[in-house]
Amino acid sequence: MNKKTFLVTAIIGFLFVGGVGFGYYPLKMNANSFKAIAIPVNGLPTELCEGWEAAFQEVLSDEAILQDIADETEYAEKLGVPPEEAVSHLKKAIEVEFVKRKNWIQIGLWGKKRQNEELEKIVELLHETAVENIVKIEPSFQQYLDAIKKQQAAAKSRQKKMRASPII
Repeated sequence: MNKKTFLVTAIIGFLFVGGVGFGYYPLKMNANSFKAIAIPVNGLPTELCEGWEAAFQEVLSDEAILQDIADETEYAEKLGVPPEEAVSHLKKAIEVEFVKRKNWIQIGLWGKKRQNEELEKIVELLHETAVENIVKIEPSFQQYLDAIKKQQAAAKSRQKKMRASPII
């Protein structure tokens, strides 16, 4: 192989590898992505968790709540959706599911991988809004949240005691 043939082959090879690289990146960025927040429900009856799941679905299908979330997070601008379709798009993208195997209720949002930062922020607001509204529908969920807060406070006080006691 002479220098000229080698040089032409090398250039064609680099162009091919570069083209594949530039094609692969957009392909990966347009892949579907799911961002969720899980609410642990360890040790609770399945019927109660399924009731909470239904209540979460009911709250997160209310168009007034979804409109507030879409406005606050600038959903249409950030995800490239026409403003008049923001609520319907958000409604389709939300997923609420009780996962028995992992003992949690997950509140999530479907989007594209390139939108992951925006999806995480929107999911946090979805979670906060859903929890605020769910306690009005299901008082047992408020009791659960109070019990979780007590457990967290007790764990923090145990940690403080462990740090304060001298090790002999």
